[in-house]
Amino acid sequence: MLDQPLDTLSSDLGDNVIEIIAFEIGGQQFCVRTTAVREIRGWTKSTPLPGSPHEVMGMMNLRGSIIPIVNMASKLGMAPSEPDARSAVIVAEVQSAVIGLLVDRVADILTVENNAVQPTPEMRGSFTGGYVTGVLATGHGMICFLDLDKMFAGFTLDEEAA
Repeated sequence: MLDQPLDTLSSDLGDNVIEIIAFEIGGQQFCVRTTAVREIRGWTKSTPLPGSPHEVMGMMNLRGSIIPIVNMASKLGMAPSEPDARSAVIVAEVQSAVIGLLVDRVADILTVENNAVQPTPEMRGSFTGGYVTGVLATGHGMICFLDLDKMFAGFTLDEEAA
């Protein structure tokens, strides 16, 4: 499938543009900055991790390093994704931890202008916006911009804490 390192992407884009990876979860489009992404891999079965949070599907061996695999649909409060041949694992570094993010499929790697990302609308009530820091309107719909640092605040792989 994709198993693609991202070191071929340009890192000298200037201050007015950002590179993002767009992906699909439960029929909805989401994206994250490429700066947090190490690589994209095809789905391979993970080994369950007893006692882990419900969104952690298990762990995977990534070239000798064991990383947790997070079902992004579950993390976003949606019905958990069932991995299939089109599923992908986005390997990301978040707060000094390397984790795998299970998504239904990777859509594209895009370069967009900063001002193309609109702020999320403010709403009253229990909705806080949480992990969604902006929305990108495209010809095909809307893409929710996720902040992985907010999404995984407090997430650690400290083996001594287990």
